[in-house]
Amino acid sequence: MKNLKHNLPILIGCFMIIGLIAFSFIYTYFIKDTLNPPPTFLYNDEGKMIGTYGYPPSLTYPFGVDRFGRDVFWMVVDGAKYTIAIALVVAFIRVLFGILFGIFYGFTGKKFETIVNPFINAFRFVPAVIIVLPIFQMLQSGIGGNQFKIISLQILLISFIAIPILTSTIGDEVKEFLKNDFILSSKVIGAGNMWLRRKHVFPFLRTRILLLFVQQTIQVLFLLTQLGVFRLFIGGAVTLFIDDGDGRNMSKANEWAAMIGSNFFELSIDPWVIIGPSIAFILTIFAFNLIKLGIERIIHKQPTPSKKLKHDAIMEYDSLSDFDFVNKTEEKTDLMKEDKSSYILSK
Repeated sequence: MKNLKHNLPILIGCFMIIGLIAFSFIYTYFIKDTLNPPPTFLYNDEGKMIGTYGYPPSLTYPFGVDRFGRDVFWMVVDGAKYTIAIALVVAFIRVLFGILFGIFYGFTGKKFETIVNPFINAFRFVPAVIIVLPIFQMLQSGIGGNQFKIISLQILLISFIAIPILTSTIGDEVKEFLKNDFILSSKVIGAGNMWLRRKHVFPFLRTRILLLFVQQTIQVLFLLTQLGVFRLFIGGAVTLFIDDGDGRNMSKANEWAAMIGSNFFELSIDPWVIIGPSIAFILTIFAFNLIKLGIERIIHKQPTPSKKLKHDAIMEYDSLSDFDFVNKTEEKTDLMKEDKSSYILSK
């Protein structure tokens, strides 16, 4: 029961993430073709037309209907698998290369640090979205219709943008770990760097890999949101036209950040239009934060030894100084008895 309490945040977070992904796949393969599109016009009970696209949120359409006649709720459900999958893939690439480069960085000397640190600090103080923004724009305009190539380059870009900082962070932890006495003892008896990496460093980092993975997943979700505001979509865009001929670029995959960015200019007309993807982002980030909290509890969980001591034992040794023997009182008493008996006999 105690272990269940410590692991409860992980179980709740995993249940939410797996539930979103499973529901998204169920919608795509079993529900999507059975749904009817929203009606073009809404009528009241008297048969009077009361509205057209887009509809505000209601019981029938929880997140409303946009001006292109699409049910936003089912768009959010459809985009869950793509958004979460992108975040997980990018986080995996970041952690994989961050650990490999970080271990190498941890064994380097001061001379190498003075060369590399200025480059790493540039990524530390400049927001990632500022670096990614112009390259994303070039990718979308410079590569023709090769959609797979665009998606691959976009994922690699937002993956490698965080690797320098992650390398520095992991490398600093490795450097501190190598200062332990048992590491110095291993070096004295002839252990090489490969032995230290395999027997000490990898086991040390093993407990932190999952935590790093969850942290990077959350950061990727934030970065996707920022890119969406600039109307930069992973997976490409499709142009949809309203009745008046006004065309808008919309995400092909219904990725949440793209839904927010593509509808950013609709806020003055339909301010509720980004509620759906925003709630989805909040719930997903909340779920990953729960997993992160549970992992941190496991890592920092240390058994606390019982501090209850017998009162008699405390009182027995309370008056002793730092260098007194435990049986000194008994020995002194025995000597006094012997002196007294010898005195009586002599008399």
